[in-house]
Amino acid sequence: MLKNKNFRYLWQGRLISNAGDSIYYIVLSWYILTITNDSFWVGIVNFAIFIPNIFSFLFGHWIDTHSKKKLLILCEVGQLFAVSLMVISLLLNLQSPVLLCSLAFLAALFGMNTYTIQDAMTPYIVKKEQLATAQSYMSVAYNGTEYLFNALAGFLINIFSTMSLLFINMITFLLSIFSFSKIKEPLDISTTEQEPFLKNIFKGFTELFRNKAILLIAIGGGVANFMFGGLNVYQVLIASQQGSAVILGLLTSAMAIGTLIGSTFLATFLLKYMTLGKVLTLAAFLYGLTMLMSSYFVNSLVIIFIWGIASTFLGVMHVVQKPFFQVLISKKHLGKVFSALFSVSVATLPIGALLFGYLSSHSLSSFTFLLIFGGVYIIIGIIYFLNKEIFKFTVSESA
Repeated sequence: MLKNKNFRYLWQGRLISNAGDSIYYIVLSWYILTITNDSFWVGIVNFAIFIPNIFSFLFGHWIDTHSKKKLLILCEVGQLFAVSLMVISLLLNLQSPVLLCSLAFLAALFGMNTYTIQDAMTPYIVKKEQLATAQSYMSVAYNGTEYLFNALAGFLINIFSTMSLLFINMITFLLSIFSFSKIKEPLDISTTEQEPFLKNIFKGFTELFRNKAILLIAIGGGVANFMFGGLNVYQVLIASQQGSAVILGLLTSAMAIGTLIGSTFLATFLLKYMTLGKVLTLAAFLYGLTMLMSSYFVNSLVIIFIWGIASTFLGVMHVVQKPFFQVLISKKHLGKVFSALFSVSVATLPIGALLFGYLSSHSLSSFTFLLIFGGVYIIIGIIYFLNKEIFKFTVSESA
């Protein structure tokens, strides 16, 4: 896959940028906590980083009608600019949480569309039959670096100053800009469509509704993220019930390792013997079944092992979902569709966190939640099985 120079530059740019981002988010949260001594500000900075993603759909038409290479570089430059201002503020000893949260918002505003742009660019630079393999590589760039550097950040904070780590983040942005600049953009990658912005603002959503298979996968993703909002709450409760914060670290590590194995080795293995549609259906069903089984081990260390196994199937799903969109949606609308999909999926996660956060304090046990969580994924797998367009889908489908 990396013999394709355009894809290699795209992949390594994302890999480097994500490594810097993973450090930056944790370092900034930690720094704000140390200067304010108030966890409320940690919530504020995370809100500032998260909230721009809801409005991702507004930029879909812009992505589809402009050079994706230039847009990627612009997004990296914007993030570099915001982090540079953070470093300057620290040099001037301006320890203002309001200023830092504002700059975090600015960085997130530029960064929120990088994944969408890359997903929209991929079908132009790789062959249709390579889309699943390309997504496997991208999953490593997205998830692998995040898990690794999130784990390293805690150690790096104790070794380096906040300013030093933010400066390292600036270097990663420079390196990613250089990598993206080496991409030779195909001539047909930007469309000449000049329809007005307001006419296309909701085009991504209408494209989602146009194809039943795509709509079902989008709804499945939204429901899944809603449940993951709850899982983020209950994993903390499970660790608390077992009496140790170490359990939380082991749970998140098991999920991280499982997801990484699933998105690389297991996905590659399954795709040798099964079509994309069958792999997606099987992975959704097995993930739900395994998480449902874990409900019986909420007070045991066995749950760590079971969640690790379950996450391998989640990693497979990460790989095989996006090729559906990249094949079934016209290339000229991919930016709009992925932007709309991102807005929808991001919006459901905090709603799930709020709802299950409330329910967890009103007698909904971890056992019951995991039964619901696993059951929802099993239902999603059954729905995919019953929809023949999804179940029988292969990358040979017409775009």
